[in-house]
Amino acid sequence: MSTKLSLQQDAVLKSLNDPVRRRLFEFISQSPQPAGRDAASKAAGISRTLAAYHLDRLASAGLLAVTFARPEGKNGPGAGRTAKLYALAQEEVSVSLPARNYRLLGSLLANAASADASGVVLQALRQAARGEGQNLGQAGDGLVPLLDELGYAPEADERGEISMGNCPFHLVAQQQTELVCSMNYELVSGVLEGCQLDCSRAELSPRPGRCCVVVHPQ
Repeated sequence: MSTKLSLQQDAVLKSLNDPVRRRLFEFISQSPQPAGRDAASKAAGISRTLAAYHLDRLASAGLLAVTFARPEGKNGPGAGRTAKLYALAQEEVSVSLPARNYRLLGSLLANAASADASGVVLQALRQAARGEGQNLGQAGDGLVPLLDELGYAPEADERGEISMGNCPFHLVAQQQTELVCSMNYELVSGVLEGCQLDCSRAELSPRPGRCCVVVHPQ
């Protein structure tokens, strides 16, 4: 069997195979705001010049998005040059050997569920998500580690409220927002039940750039 990588897939593999780039990618992906080269170099323990080189390679591979902004609090004449900032790319990048297209499968299933006027398929999807969440919660090592493993990038504040920095089903959610949000809600609610966290509840609270589910302490 012959397996052929696309240019982007090859770039992704080479980027994440480098330990320095992995550290930089992890720092940027966990940062709540776009980060500059100074912060990234400090986090990775390397020089600013080297950080800039690796960050640009990660951006070229499609793993990071680049924006430009003036330093916070500096505006008008004399404010200086705009800084180059890096954030986790919204476009999904995946490598599968041999080639698989689970993204297309998810999109087709979501479209089929949405087209079912009876609501039977949607209800079955919600029940399946709730049940899977319960099973995962019972077998997991705690709420936040499990949510992180599922790809939600959970962030807890000082009050114990947990927001999700990422939607694991982002691309499908762009086409079928209501369906995916309801599935996310049932999945996270099931996780809370499986973890036996009666003191917490999930709520649909969509916000730009984040998953639609928030977990509140009771």
